[in-house]
Amino acid sequence: MESNKTIFISAFFGLIARNILATDILSILSQKQGLRIVILAPKGKSKLYKDRFESKNIIVEGVNSVKFNRIEQLFFSLFLNSSDTNSRCICRYHDRRKNNLLIKPFFWWLLAKLSNLKIARELLRSIDYRFMNKTRFSGYFKKYSPDLVFSTDVFEPDDVALMREAKFRNIPTVGMVRSWDNITTHGLNRIIPDKLIVNTPNIKSEAVKYNDIKSENIFVVGIPHYDNYSIKSRIDKKELFKELGLDPNKKTVFFAPPAKIFIENDPINRVIISELKQLEDVQIILRLYFVGDVDIGDTKPIPGKLAIDAPPSGKDFVEGGLSLNDRLPDFLCHSDVIITFASTLAIDAIVFNKPVIFIGFDGKPDCEYWESLRRFYDFDHQRSLLDADGIKLANSLNELIEYVKSYIHNSDLDKEEREKIINDRCWKLDGKSSERLAYVLIRFLESCYRDDSN
Repeated sequence: MESNKTIFISAFFGLIARNILATDILSILSQKQGLRIVILAPKGKSKLYKDRFESKNIIVEGVNSVKFNRIEQLFFSLFLNSSDTNSRCICRYHDRRKNNLLIKPFFWWLLAKLSNLKIARELLRSIDYRFMNKTRFSGYFKKYSPDLVFSTDVFEPDDVALMREAKFRNIPTVGMVRSWDNITTHGLNRIIPDKLIVNTPNIKSEAVKYNDIKSENIFVVGIPHYDNYSIKSRIDKKELFKELGLDPNKKTVFFAPPAKIFIENDPINRVIISELKQLEDVQIILRLYFVGDVDIGDTKPIPGKLAIDAPPSGKDFVEGGLSLNDRLPDFLCHSDVIITFASTLAIDAIVFNKPVIFIGFDGKPDCEYWESLRRFYDFDHQRSLLDADGIKLANSLNELIEYVKSYIHNSDLDKEEREKIINDRCWKLDGKSSERLAYVLIRFLESCYRDDSN
C-alpha cells in the first residue's frame, strides 16, 4: 500500500473516544506510511476531539448529527423492534406498561416474530436502503475520497447513514459492534458491512445468528480499552486513598449506584448507602454515574469512611470518554468488593479479579416488575453473565450486606467463576487488542487495493 490512502473513522457515540480513539489504534494506524485518518465526530464536540487527537496525518471533522424526520423515525423504530430477543421483549413490555399502549405493542410483537425469518430481514433492509438518504456525508466523501470507512458502532444512526453512503459509493466498509449488549438490545442491524470487528467469540456468534453476517467476515480482537487495565499501570494505593481521605489499610467497598434514568425515583441508593455506613472497619468509595443524575440524598464525604467520586461530565458520554483523569481503573484495582447494578462495570471489576455484587431489589417494596431494577437481569446479556455464577445477585438488602461480609472475609470466593467470565467476556487480556483491531483495518485496506502495491 504505497500510494496514499484515506480511512474514515466514525466517532459519533461518546464512549468511542475512550474505547477506540484513546487506545493505541490511532498511533498504530498513523505509523502506516501514506495513510491518512479522518475522524468524523459530533460537530458540537469537535474541538475536544481536535485538541486530543489531531496530528500530522489525523484530521478531525465536525459533523451535524442525524435529525430524525418522520420517515427516519419510522425506520429507526422498525429496525429497533425487528428483533425477538428477550431484551427487546422486556423493553417493549416496559414501554407498553409505562405509556398504557395497546395497539402499537401488538404491531411490534408481530414485527419481532416476522424478524425470525431471514427473508423478512432482507426485505426490510432492502426497503430501508432504497428509500433512505444516501448523500448526507457527500461533502466529506468528495473532499477526502476515502478508501475505507470504519464504522465504530454499527447501530448508531449516524454510523448507519455513513455506511449506507459508503455502500452507495462502492467504498469498502468495516463495522464494529461497540459493546457486548448491542446485538440483543439494539434491534436489527440496518447495514451489513463488508467486514465486522467484535470483542469476543460470544458477540461473533450473535452477529451470525441475528445480524446475517457470515462467520468468515467477522474478526475477534478483544476489548481495546482493556489494554491498559493492568495492576502495574495503576496509581499507588496509599497516594490514591490519601487524596480520597480514606485509610489504605481498611477494607473498601466500591459502590456505583444507578442513575435516575434507570430507577425512576426509587430510593434504593440512599437505602444501601445508609446500610453500608453501618459496617465496622469498612469504608466506601461512592462512584457517581457520569451520564444522568444520581440520587444519593444528602450524602456527604466522611473522612476515613466515605469518599465520593464524580466523573467530569453529567451531560453525555463525550467529556467522560475523553477525560484524561478518570480514575475508575484505579478505584476498582484498590477496592475489595464492587457493588453495582446491571452494568458493564461488573466486567471492568472482574478484569481486576474483584468480587461483584449486583443490586437485584428496589427501595420501594411494592415496585412493579416493569419499573424495577429486576427487569434488567432478564436481558439476554445479563442473564448469560449471571449464569456463569461469578457474580452475586442480591435479592434483598440483608442478602447484599451478607454478600459484602462474605467477600471481605474471603475475596477468593467465586474466583474460578470470575476467571471464566474473563475468558467469555474479554477473550484476551494480553494488551494487544488495539493492535489486532488496527491490523484488521490495514490488512483489509491492503487487500482491497493490492494492485496499488505492485
